[in-house]
Amino acid sequence: MAHDHDHPPGHMHLEDPEANVAAIVADLEYFRRKRLESRLLYMARRGYLPLPDLLRAAQNLAPVAYSATESDLDDRIKALQDHLNAVVIGILSLQVPIRSADIAIEDTRLERGDYDERFRLAKRTYPEPLMERIAAIEATLADCELLIAAAQHALIDRGEVAAGAFEQRITSLASIGWRNGARIVARTWVDPDFRARLLTQGREAVRELDIPPGKLGILGIAENTDDVHNVVVCTLCSCYPHDLLGNPPWWYRTDGYKERVLTDPRGVLATAFGLEVPDHVEIRVHDSTSDVRWMVIPQRPAGTEGLTEEELAELVTPESLVGTALAGQRPQSEEAVARGLDGVMP
Repeated sequence: MAHDHDHPPGHMHLEDPEANVAAIVADLEYFRRKRLESRLLYMARRGYLPLPDLLRAAQNLAPVAYSATESDLDDRIKALQDHLNAVVIGILSLQVPIRSADIAIEDTRLERGDYDERFRLAKRTYPEPLMERIAAIEATLADCELLIAAAQHALIDRGEVAAGAFEQRITSLASIGWRNGARIVARTWVDPDFRARLLTQGREAVRELDIPPGKLGILGIAENTDDVHNVVVCTLCSCYPHDLLGNPPWWYRTDGYKERVLTDPRGVLATAFGLEVPDHVEIRVHDSTSDVRWMVIPQRPAGTEGLTEEELAELVTPESLVGTALAGQRPQSEEAVARGLDGVMP
């Protein structure tokens, strides 16, 4: 989905295209092998979706073709991010229940070779020259889109899935927004191993929760502690991990916020957001870019030991994910934020 604050054509300002493309490949191979092809093989092996039915459905679909006319490298990579996100959402749509059986996570783990190398699907290789690699990624994404569409049509034709179920699932996935970020935070609060992986391998850990990557680039994770409070800004335009955190708050795009949070973060947090950070706590400001997009892991509120992971996620707000509020804290009103940012209103 496009946003009016995204980068205009030719202005993504990528400083490390190689790292961005490597992240796209890693996500693509993860979801292709672990979520798409392994699930289809599982259903084919058990007769829920025979391969001939899948082939017949594919024959009735037009091949997917990606336009490679973009001359700007940034635009080409941005298009890859968009297509990857669409493919991941399509793959996740295939997780809707089917009529013949309940497919458990453990079933697909066995099918994809988690416990037996003989079942493990091979990784695809991509050429080294960057533009050739991008063209090969585009071809793989096109293959995945065709396979997803064929599976959807075949499952509906066989009566395994009701017409419209996939569209409903896709709409639901696309509308989750910042609650994806809340899920990530809640998982870190209850799972120390996940927290450790997230802090060292942000984007890789997020895959475990089946969250579409969007225009993510590299994911930077800033964890609040008793000694450090983190806050996020984008001084260049409005870089933001949309599919993890939804659309950014209106004030995130204002010059008042961008300028003041850099020069006086403690002051602007207090005056605009009502967040008094103690003097002994260091405030670190993280500048999101097209290469690295940041999110904050707020501290878990006291007295929440008995809450479930889902209940904990309800305590996380969009503001706490960028560091202008604490988890469980009611955000300031728009009028109060505007007064603190020199009267600017959306």
